[in-house]
Amino acid sequence: MAKATEYAIVGRYMDGKEVTGYHLQNAESGKNQRFSREQVAFMVGRKQITNCSGQIYQDKLILRGVGISLDDLPVQQESTGELSRTDNIGKVRKGTSAEDAMNQYIIVASIVNGRDTLGYVIQNAGGATAQINRDKLLALAKESKIGNARVQMCNGKYLLRGVGCNLNELPIIGVPQDGNEANTSGKSQSSETRTTPSKPQASTQRSKGVFGDTEKWFNYK
Repeated sequence: MAKATEYAIVGRYMDGKEVTGYHLQNAESGKNQRFSREQVAFMVGRKQITNCSGQIYQDKLILRGVGISLDDLPVQQESTGELSRTDNIGKVRKGTSAEDAMNQYIIVASIVNGRDTLGYVIQNAGGATAQINRDKLLALAKESKIGNARVQMCNGKYLLRGVGCNLNELPIIGVPQDGNEANTSGKSQSSETRTTPSKPQASTQRSKGVFGDTEKWFNYK
């Protein structure tokens, strides 16, 4: 029997104080769409939601975040279209739709080998993380999908600049020559990025597919 498709909740839709729906991201492909509260409750019962569980209270199903607080997720108000609670997705650029904003990522750590920055750990609004190489990160930043970084061309090369944070001050994951993880900390040796310091905190939640298994390394070559 095929395993049911898994999702992470990355945003909420509300009418005043009432939750009317959730924005989910497919854990395998990264595709996303809106689901009603009833649909999400059904999927929670089938254990298809990686960052949410259900609890019965006075004959009602109460949804609770796993590794996150659902109250901290981005919210779009149905009546006005206004987007709020965007702290965990970084800067939302003017003209960005609520749907696209809910699917932004932030950089939470750098992956380095000596003086070389090989890649980054990114995190979505739902708390799931992925390790991606530098080229993939630059591609996402060019598409305005990284909330705390932007791309700048300098002397024919693309540089990554922090937005609302100093990427040099983010946590560091060192990768020795054999590819195994080495626990390191301190300031990054990369020359990229100079902005106002801020330190997003990486979630302990892990997911599959587009977010990878965070106990394994991608091929950074």
